[in-house]
Amino acid sequence: MEDSLKKRYIVKLLASFIAGIFNIILIAIVPKALGPIAFGQFSYLQQSFSQVIAFFDAGTSTAFFTKLSAKHERKELISFYFLFSVLLLLLLYSFIYLGIFFGYSDNLLPNIPIDYIYFGLWFGFLTWLTQIYVKISDAYALTVSVEVIKILHKAFSLLLLICFIHYLTFDLSSYFYFHYLSLVSFILIITVLFVKKEIFTSNMVTFKLAYKQLTSEFIKFSSPLLVFNTVAILIALFDIWLLQKVSGSMETGFYGLAYSIAAMCFLFTGSMTPLITREFSKAYEKKEIEKIKKLFKRYVPMLYAIAAYFGVFISFESENLIGIFTDEKFQDAYFVLVVMAFYPVHQTYGQLNGSLFFAMEKTALYRNIGLISALIGLMFTFIFIYMMELGAVGFAWKMVLIQIISVNIQLYFNAKLLNLNILPFLTHQILSVMFFCAMAFVSTQMIFIGENGIMIFLAKGIFYTFLVLVGTMLVPYIFSTNRDEIFGLLNNLKAKVK
Repeated sequence: MEDSLKKRYIVKLLASFIAGIFNIILIAIVPKALGPIAFGQFSYLQQSFSQVIAFFDAGTSTAFFTKLSAKHERKELISFYFLFSVLLLLLLYSFIYLGIFFGYSDNLLPNIPIDYIYFGLWFGFLTWLTQIYVKISDAYALTVSVEVIKILHKAFSLLLLICFIHYLTFDLSSYFYFHYLSLVSFILIITVLFVKKEIFTSNMVTFKLAYKQLTSEFIKFSSPLLVFNTVAILIALFDIWLLQKVSGSMETGFYGLAYSIAAMCFLFTGSMTPLITREFSKAYEKKEIEKIKKLFKRYVPMLYAIAAYFGVFISFESENLIGIFTDEKFQDAYFVLVVMAFYPVHQTYGQLNGSLFFAMEKTALYRNIGLISALIGLMFTFIFIYMMELGAVGFAWKMVLIQIISVNIQLYFNAKLLNLNILPFLTHQILSVMFFCAMAFVSTQMIFIGENGIMIFLAKGIFYTFLVLVGTMLVPYIFSTNRDEIFGLLNNLKAKVK
């Protein structure tokens, strides 16, 4: 018997909360220890290689997860995708080696030493590989086991980071080495679990696969995404390159810091995305369209509201947060965070919209929407970064605006596919953000005695949460619920406490 969706989400949410604490500590100590230039180089390499790997991935990881979720007896998918992973690494390494050999590295990766380029390559590949492992665990409903391992692993990784900082010369090289140890150890531990659960078996180690059939299957799913991935990734690489070229590593560092803080909002909603994707895929395999409609109507507004709860407060408290996490060298990053904090709010819609497109194998439609959005985004990049020279703030505006535009185009077509009225979703987007802005404004205007930035932030956060809870009782619509459900949840909690 597999664990229920509710149990898997609760455990995944707990793991995300622990990961959030870990990321908060990283943000609190790493940028300050490295400085804005070195941290900007790391952010640039991280963003660049994630896009290059996404290009070589070409949507195959989504196809792999969707198909394995729909029918997890197909072990040949894992064998086939392992071989593809090796091919991806060889292509990636060849691409970087040839770029350096022919002298293009200075143009493609400005102000980045060659050693760091190879560090970024391995960091990007290992990060991608861990995501594949997590997809396999979600496809087999092993979410609970894997997320518990992730919690323990995060704790040990934090101890390892402290050792690196206190006992080694902490620079960008040692920061990469820390990530290597953390990522490789996680992959090895999950491999042992998969062997124990008989997901990985000895008969999977074979070259005797139906390559033609499997390749055709993946191409059919991913080929509509190829043009979109190519254009979107080239634009994303151009975006970060233009920011690095025009504004320098310091502005890239400001953007990287703001993005890292804002991304913590998505931890709480992103936990649900792979689980919902699996449910969409299974339901569509059985042609249970009503179940898909119910899941979409229930969870999309709810998760959007959760993301807005965090994002709006971070935006209002951005200056205080920058002061808590960093020093005066990063003080100009606070307005970047004011804007960037809204990015994960609509990113929730983007993830869940995409999940539905993939589950229903509407990849051609997803591609067309993505191409239009990417080209509009390129226009924003040119205006904000090149013409207006707004640096990291301009990049943040571009990210937020294009996210809002693209996810609502996706929402329009998903509503048509499911025969749903789009108006309640649009109304909810606006009203819920207005609701949280009102709560955040009241809480941040309160005067709290003391000079400790962390304590003041926590006090405001507690008061903000209290206001949100009171407001939710009055307007439960914000979280896509009703008073009966709220009181039922409270009664269950009381019963468990007793």
